[in-house]
Amino acid sequence: MYVSGLIAYSGSAVIGGLLAVSLLAKYDRRQPAFTFGLFLLVIGFWAATYVGYLVASTEAWLLFFIQLSYLSVVTAPIVWVVFALQYTDRGAWLSRRRLVLLSVVPAGVLALVWTASYHTWFYAEMFVRTVDGVALLETPPAIGHRINIVYSYGLLLIGTGLIVGETVTNNRLYRRQSLVLFACLSAPWFANGVFHLGFQPIPTADLTPVVFVIVGIPLAVIVQRAELTGFVPIAHERVFHTLDDPVFVVTTSNRVLDANRAARRLVDADGDRIEGSDLNTILPEPLLEDGDLHPGLRESIECVIEVDGTPHQFIARLRGTERTTQADPRGRILSLTDITVQKRQQESLEAKNEQLERLAGVVSHDLATPLATGEGLLHLVRADLESPSAEIDQSLADLEAVHRRLRAFAEGLPALARESTDVETPTDCDLETVARGAWEVVDTGDLYLLIDSSDTLRADASRLQQAFENLFSNVAEHAVDGQRGATTVRIGRLSTTSGFYIEDDGPGIPAGRREDLLAFGVSTGSGAGYGLAIVRTIVEAHGWSLSVTDGADGGARFEIETVPHAR
Repeated sequence: MYVSGLIAYSGSAVIGGLLAVSLLAKYDRRQPAFTFGLFLLVIGFWAATYVGYLVASTEAWLLFFIQLSYLSVVTAPIVWVVFALQYTDRGAWLSRRRLVLLSVVPAGVLALVWTASYHTWFYAEMFVRTVDGVALLETPPAIGHRINIVYSYGLLLIGTGLIVGETVTNNRLYRRQSLVLFACLSAPWFANGVFHLGFQPIPTADLTPVVFVIVGIPLAVIVQRAELTGFVPIAHERVFHTLDDPVFVVTTSNRVLDANRAARRLVDADGDRIEGSDLNTILPEPLLEDGDLHPGLRESIECVIEVDGTPHQFIARLRGTERTTQADPRGRILSLTDITVQKRQQESLEAKNEQLERLAGVVSHDLATPLATGEGLLHLVRADLESPSAEIDQSLADLEAVHRRLRAFAEGLPALARESTDVETPTDCDLETVARGAWEVVDTGDLYLLIDSSDTLRADASRLQQAFENLFSNVAEHAVDGQRGATTVRIGRLSTTSGFYIEDDGPGIPAGRREDLLAFGVSTGSGAGYGLAIVRTIVEAHGWSLSVTDGADGGARFEIETVPHAR
């Protein structure tokens, strides 16, 4: 019996330690599998102390190994409760303060155990007796020992109760996993209970750590090879089933592991169990092709599916298809995102934008006729006046300027309508690439472009380039008309916020005129006054903001602050 006990405890210590190290190295400390590895480490240490107990021969060493074993005895119930809370998705309860409170009684027990030689509060007495040539330490329990039993079993019952509560879940996969866990872990607690009731195959030696390691082997295998790659909190259903969009969890052979309520409604199985069903036999036709899953699901597909008799538009995608071997047990997820409302809003917005552009085109066309008439009449008036007075000539010149501005307004109106529509499909654009593309289009004369820094922007590249073209044209115009033209245009990222700037070293813009220049029809030179207004319109269509300030070298600086494009 002595030899067999020594082998049992030694083997349990080694196996428990190896399993623990495997789990602790593989999983994050916030995962239940990590805590289960910590639990096995505690149990392995418990078994190791019994190896020392069996080889000891004096009362002092026998007591020392019993005292050492209590490091595991008082720790195991706490770790068990932590594991149960994590496993049942109640990890938020585990605050540092509560863990400290849970440790108060175990700390007191340890203090009593390690001072047991000086009092009778934990053991009523201690004496050595020999059984088959093996020295054993008899320790009849006292009040401290009984308190520890009550407290430890209280924690064990709480943790076990949490897990038992999850065995009533409607999901067969999770119910089976919880039942296996409960069945395996009931055995060692039963062994510990009968030990305290006096059934001791090896006198004064508790077989609990041995039984724990024996059942820990299949449990560790479950952790390593479970279809969900480890212990997944059962209570995730409280979140999973409240998702509005359908989600299927499937095996690599397309067998359904789980489906939330929205998915069950989609396949008209709201009241039926679909776990274990072949996904290819229950999915709507748009998600299938030739009796198998649509190949486009590996990326994503857009489809229309009827739900409760109403057509809905979805984006469907099969995730987790990057497995490396056929033996990989990880499940995959088929998710469908309902975009019906977004599609309707997009179609409505597109219709309004088209209507706005048509209206702008009609107004522009209708303005052309009276403008042509006015310009023709003005031409006739000039032809009839051989030598008009200076006042009349100035009035006619002013009228021609009005005609030119009206003509520019009529021609620019469609562009303003088009640029004012929101950007719906932005793409990644390189700031420098767009700026240089605009620079090549505009006649910038002797101006020099300097890129201080670049950035990646989410934008409509063609409309962004149009904004740059208008800004470059504005600088070039003042390089000709101004008393001191600009020589350099600089572009770069803003240092204090997200966005970019365009500045020049020209005469600049007076502070009192900066806001007005961004309005329609206000010009800083001989232009029609729509260039900067279009720039502002394009910037705002991206959901950005535009401001004008002084440049580093005294010129004008346009700062565009970008914000996430929420659509």
